[in-house]
Amino acid sequence: MQKNELNTLLELKENPSLTQRSLAHRLNISLGLTNAILQNLIHRGWIKAKKLTGRKILYLITPQGMARATNLIYDRFRETQQYYQQAKNLISACLDRLYQQGIREVVIYGTNQLSEITYLSLLDSPVKLHSILTDKPTPDQKKFLGQEVLTLSDFFQKISQRIRGTSDSEKLEKLYNHLIILSAINYQDKDKKNNQASNLEIEIKKYKDIFPELKIKIITLEDILKDTRV
Repeated sequence: MQKNELNTLLELKENPSLTQRSLAHRLNISLGLTNAILQNLIHRGWIKAKKLTGRKILYLITPQGMARATNLIYDRFRETQQYYQQAKNLISACLDRLYQQGIREVVIYGTNQLSEITYLSLLDSPVKLHSILTDKPTPDQKKFLGQEVLTLSDFFQKISQRIRGTSDSEKLEKLYNHLIILSAINYQDKDKKNNQASNLEIEIKKYKDIFPELKIKIITLEDILKDTRV
């Protein structure tokens, strides 16, 4: 509820003449819930409803409402900081376990906040970054944190070229026998809804059919944040 309270206060601060329907649309919540939030804010003295001509109503934030919004913004900031530190600690612990298992490089799949935390965790880890992948990069996604971003198909094509061009089986085994992909995208939940394989699964299957010796393990980073052992 606090999230909806804060978002409502911020929306009304910018535009006090918003209708309940427009406010519900901006907040992406039901009209009934919007009405309940407004009534609660009025009851607490954080906004005042001022009737204009006809059915028009202005929702004006009171000084108490501004103080409430400031406190909620600060709480959100603290939660964000706590999330970042907790996520970094858990991902760092995962990287340490992978290193102990003999893993020296990992791939990051996705370009979001979780990818950024993972990249920063790698800077303090003996495990190194191999590549950053995405499904279909937009022009501004060709670089992420200064690193080149590859499409899934480009990445696996590069792997296949290196496999074909390397005769040292021991080197190949170290590079690709245990390829670890840290997925910042919860591809499993996303694609289960559509009852279809994800782009990541499709590309992996395609190249594993060509190179059966290619052993790939996907670790979903959201599972790491739930402290799931890998």
